Amino acid sequence: MAVADEQPPALTKFLKAVTTVKADDATEILTGILKRREIKSSRNVAKAVTKLLLRFVSQNRHTKLSESQGLIKDVRDLGRYLVAAQPRELVIGNIVRRVLGVIREECHESNTLPGFADLPLGGRLSRASSVGDESTDLGSNPGSGTATPHSGRPFSRDGVEEDIDAMSRRKSKAYIPPNLRNLTRQGSIALPNANFGENNLQHALFSLLTADGIPLDYSPKLKPVESKEAPVEDKDIRGDVIEGIKELLEELEQVDEQVAAHSETHIHANEIVMVLGSSPTLQAFLMRAAVKRKFTVVMIEVYPNDFHETQEMLRAPSKFTTPTGLKQLSKNSPAKDEPLTTAEMKATLASIGVESILIPDSAVPAVMSRVNKVLMGSHVILRNGSMITTAGARNVARCAQEHAVPVVVVSGVYKLSPRYPFDPDSMLETGESSAVVGWADAGVVGNAEIFNPTMDFVPGELVDHYITNVGGYTPQNLYKLVEEQYGTANDNLE
Repeated sequence: MAVADEQPPALTKFLKAVTTVKADDATEILTGILKRREIKSSRNVAKAVTKLLLRFVSQNRHTKLSESQGLIKDVRDLGRYLVAAQPRELVIGNIVRRVLGVIREECHESNTLPGFADLPLGGRLSRASSVGDESTDLGSNPGSGTATPHSGRPFSRDGVEEDIDAMSRRKSKAYIPPNLRNLTRQGSIALPNANFGENNLQHALFSLLTADGIPLDYSPKLKPVESKEAPVEDKDIRGDVIEGIKELLEELEQVDEQVAAHSETHIHANEIVMVLGSSPTLQAFLMRAAVKRKFTVVMIEVYPNDFHETQEMLRAPSKFTTPTGLKQLSKNSPAKDEPLTTAEMKATLASIGVESILIPDSAVPAVMSRVNKVLMGSHVILRNGSMITTAGARNVARCAQEHAVPVVVVSGVYKLSPRYPFDPDSMLETGESSAVVGWADAGVVGNAEIFNPTMDFVPGELVDHYITNVGGYTPQNLYKLVEEQYGTANDNLE
């Protein structure tokens, strides 16, 4: 019996269907796509996950401020389910953490009434209008007619000894020495005898600096300040969270233009730039610099996984080979603060007259001494400044370090992960072995285990600078950007 050949849903179809189907069905569709590795670009993965979370939040039953913890738990569980489908795609966890941060931020902004424990001590407590009859009697002056200790006899050594005897008979009462005003009036201070206890001496010295006649065990009556603010309404936070997720989608759409705005600062005239990878962000970065600068690009072939994309990057679309197309591209230069459109971003280097040279991977050490800088894209950036990117990048970065050539990485902040590379090999993806050794070499295939890694791990000490859509950072300062993006919440999605 013939079985119908059902094609897996493509990413474009998923992005269209996610707005119409239920969130659970959309989750299963995206999970299948991730398990089959049908999405290779981290940008596309980020868009798909963000669209799914937008649909999930819009249909979630937890909508009120009081139910925010339930919403956070549901989103975290969904994130763990997606991460389990593709553990090596760290961008999934990045997007989920960003959405969790949006929910927490909206809850923090909506919950404007502080609790009693959140207020500072000065705002929570105040003195009562009166401290009681006991404090009033004890705080009276000696000459006011109110009985106080030592008010009817002069201060002397015998008086101190009598007080010591009285304290031994009434241990429940704290010793009250003369106040500072009486001591000044007498003109001298008599020291207690040797039998005066150490604790009583400490109490006596402490009481010299206290108010007149207030006992040591006295504490003023305090009462909480009643808040004059109205109780916080249990508002619906769903709309605000959805707006925050839509802003995240806009960031994903604008990341190339924002990163490309830094190109003129890092690429100068008549430089020779070695480029590894063909990500849209890297291509937009070079295109923006080529409008105002004349430089040479040395493209690494990245065989056998990415050489087709590298060659496509060097080809010239007919739209921009004409003088009219080049003139239109020049009008949209950064000098007039007009960002390039998506169609103009896709224009290749050859279309605007940039001299481009394609070299094989084995020629990198021979050419590196003539290069001014190395530009790379990234698949994901880790917390300690290391990154995962195109296979072969580590050899290129190591060669650049030996020749004192700076390595610059362009990437969006959505690729920045708060994880540490405790086991870098577990984060790398592998491809088909047939791309390395064909079936024609049957003898080799049957007697060898062949790997085809599609990703490579580059330590942070081999990278000089990261250029993101929010600015430039060194690998040593990336932790600050991680805290800004994800906060201090520890959302473990693995």
